[in-house]
Amino acid sequence: MARMTAEQDALVVRLVYDGPPRSGKTTSLGALAQGMARPVFSPAEAEGRTLYFDWLEYTGGSFDGIPIRCQILSVPGQPELAPRRRALLAEADAIVFVIDGTPERLPEAAEHLRDLRSFVASRPSPPPGVVVQANHRDRPDALPLAALREGLGLDGLALVESVATESQGIREAFVLAVRLALDRARELLARSALPAGPGEVDDPDALLAWLQAATSAGPEGPPPPRLPDSDAPGGGIWPAVDGRMILRSAAAPGAVPRQGSDGSWRLRTGAWQFHSAARHEFERLEDARQEMLGWVQKHAEASGRLSSRRCITLAETGLGTWRLWQVVRAEESLRQRLGAALRESAPAEAAALLRACAGRLLEARGAFRPAPPLPCRLELIGERRERPVYIGLLPPPGWEPRAEELALTDAELVRREIQPLAGEALTAALTGA
Repeated sequence: MARMTAEQDALVVRLVYDGPPRSGKTTSLGALAQGMARPVFSPAEAEGRTLYFDWLEYTGGSFDGIPIRCQILSVPGQPELAPRRRALLAEADAIVFVIDGTPERLPEAAEHLRDLRSFVASRPSPPPGVVVQANHRDRPDALPLAALREGLGLDGLALVESVATESQGIREAFVLAVRLALDRARELLARSALPAGPGEVDDPDALLAWLQAATSAGPEGPPPPRLPDSDAPGGGIWPAVDGRMILRSAAAPGAVPRQGSDGSWRLRTGAWQFHSAARHEFERLEDARQEMLGWVQKHAEASGRLSSRRCITLAETGLGTWRLWQVVRAEESLRQRLGAALRESAPAEAAALLRACAGRLLEARGAFRPAPPLPCRLELIGERRERPVYIGLLPPPGWEPRAEELALTDAELVRREIQPLAGEALTAALTGA
């Protein structure tokens, strides 16, 4: 989430307050807002419980001489609202984990913290830092700090005591979280991975609209995942350098993929196509990377037969999960070339191209058969340096052509692929269409 504004006049970081229900997240934001003399935006609540988020914005301090703009928000703690919580945590640069440090609430806090730690571990490096804010320290049954550390396993995590209703400890936890967010931003800057430009959700209204779209499945199906962009995590894009350049070229701000009947997500925009199979959604980044290795290996093995402008990449869905995507530049296919020639060329030129395309089709059949095999159809064949190349989406590892496909003779293959185009051209010529 950390980024420089388009004008390079501010560093924007996002701090997210997480924790079990009724631990004091919203109260903590309210106390922080009172000390900053800033308003809190809460789009919806029920009986005092946050349903989407609470939003507070504050500008103060500097990062290498640049003002720091903090977007501070809390997440809903109710289990049934977990998709909203995970979507908001996915954008965090630092997390303040608020707990009720009493004996009866300790098991709930421990379970919630284990989930958070698992989620943070799945984030791309550098992950968000975590500060634990032990709230309700004015309660007579509040556990000693040593008992909290042992019960929650807080080794390596900062712990701050608070009484949110009295504004005690609130600023201390906030300041620690800001420092962790700046550490993350500095690491991104060192890696030349700190984004710059306008944010997609830079105000509470935009965040609410995005969150509702991302986590509320409607009558048309599940919410669409985010498309990949050049901010893919390290080790989450192939080829590493050219892949980022491809994603920059293929960027389609505001574009939304559509889900097919097979459950896959796809988008054709401009000269590019995006595709993610139904099974290619993962809760853990490491699982997504492992799946990606098989695809990278297949691409590498088939590289001499593939069009060059393509990549494999991982992208956050916006729902706390990851998706594996193929991104391929659309190239002119033999089918398109032949169809245009049959409609527009003189008969002699069209006949010559028919013979040439038939030859290229058979050449492609021989080139596409070795492992890993590739489908051989006119719409999937292009040309590079007078040789056939595969221009379609790569089939999954382990794909094999059907037996009836392998049994086709050369003449049957040519007839199947080219005869329909010739028939369409003849019908058009006879009807004047």
